[in-house]
Amino acid sequence: MKQTLQYKSSTIAYHIFGSGGEVLFCFHGYGLTGESFGVLQPVLGTDYTLICIDFPFHGDTDWQQGLFFSVEDLLAIMTSLNPTSEMPFNLMGYSMGGRISMCLLQTHPQQIKQMALIAPDGLRFNWWQEVATHTIIGNHLFRYTMRCPAWLFATISIAVNLGLISKSVEKFAEGHINDAQARQLLYERWFAMRAFKPRLGLLRTLINQYKIPVNLLFGEFDKIITTSQGLAFKKNEPLISVKEIRCGHQVLKAKYAVEVAGLLGKIMVN
Repeated sequence: MKQTLQYKSSTIAYHIFGSGGEVLFCFHGYGLTGESFGVLQPVLGTDYTLICIDFPFHGDTDWQQGLFFSVEDLLAIMTSLNPTSEMPFNLMGYSMGGRISMCLLQTHPQQIKQMALIAPDGLRFNWWQEVATHTIIGNHLFRYTMRCPAWLFATISIAVNLGLISKSVEKFAEGHINDAQARQLLYERWFAMRAFKPRLGLLRTLINQYKIPVNLLFGEFDKIITTSQGLAFKKNEPLISVKEIRCGHQVLKAKYAVEVAGLLGKIMVN
């Protein structure tokens, strides 16, 4: 069920699935919306109430606060939506939403009971995103590239021919910059979300200090976000678990719902 919330001068769209006593905030991937978590209602809806926000420049959210969205903005929105805001909540993040989840744990670990990450972004340093959104020269180049992307397409093609990147990475990139509107959205989304930068060493420390279970799920054939990144993050931390299933990056589908649900407590997977 889609609803809206007024936050400052912006309208935030969000989706509610299930009616369980545990609150589960779900953060979607790039180009998706909170509705993508609806596939989990049959397996999680009894134990959890899923609150799934459409991020700025995604879905039906009308963001009017400029090209900046902060952890404080997100937490204020979540507090308005959470009927038990004084209690710790559960987190689930897919792809880009995984990076956002990690940053929320990084800043407010005392409010999080457990965290499930599905093919999460943020486990490896993205130098292009860092330069494009945190340096003046990089931002100018980013804007220019989104207007005139020919040189980037040529560079990607050369990299594929040299074996530096895979065809799947090329297809992934083309899917996000294949027309002017998609490129404009990429610029707005990347720049608006630039404050969400996980610090993996700090995260491991906080997970251990606050005893927060963190369970990660990856697709065996995912060429963008790999299981090896999750294993490097886990190291020897017993509160972090890593699981892999036979799929690509598109893990958030109905046919994988039971495996995704198994990342959270109160759900037993046979």
